[in-house]
Amino acid sequence: MSKELILKRIKEAKAKHPIQGANPIYRNIIKVEFEDLVEEYKHFQVLNKAEVIESAKENLEQAILKALENFKSKKVLHSTDLNLNFEAFKDFTLQPYDKEIEAMREELFEIDTALLHGVCGISSLGMIGAVSSHASPRLLSLITLNCIILLKKESIVRNLSEGMQALKNQSKNGVLPTNMLLIGGPSRTADIELKTVFGVHGPQKVAIILY
Repeated sequence: MSKELILKRIKEAKAKHPIQGANPIYRNIIKVEFEDLVEEYKHFQVLNKAEVIESAKENLEQAILKALENFKSKKVLHSTDLNLNFEAFKDFTLQPYDKEIEAMREELFEIDTALLHGVCGISSLGMIGAVSSHASPRLLSLITLNCIILLKKESIVRNLSEGMQALKNQSKNGVLPTNMLLIGGPSRTADIELKTVFGVHGPQKVAIILY
């Protein structure tokens, strides 16, 4: 069957049987332990084994330096959409993620720390939502041993449903991005003998800088 015929039949079927818009109803089944979203987020993010550093916009560089020192970082891979004074990191080797992986494959595996910005925080889960883009590729938060994520306090929402809506708002047509990430802290698994091992599918250490 040809492609044209298949598409023709799909259009005809859609005309006869229009798809109704979904109006999902979400009920949060997680007990709310904190009224303050930031405090709840910090609580669960720490339980997820991430380091949480509070800062202010004007002090972001100092907070990032603190995280880099804690990680004993030397090389930093960063997204290209960060509004930072990169002169503050002159003691570190900086690598913007501005090339295709094939063009910087060898460099990537020698870098110890990644730096990127999150879209939203989900307070009831202690997770960050991020969207893969040209400026912040998906591999950025996965390939290094350490990961530093910047997050605005006002972008923290209560539950997963609100987090999904925040991610939808990043797209032009209001649908979920085709490539998004929910980051709950360091990567871990307990598949082998029920022993938790960190850094299997992503970073071993994660720092969240709230501002």
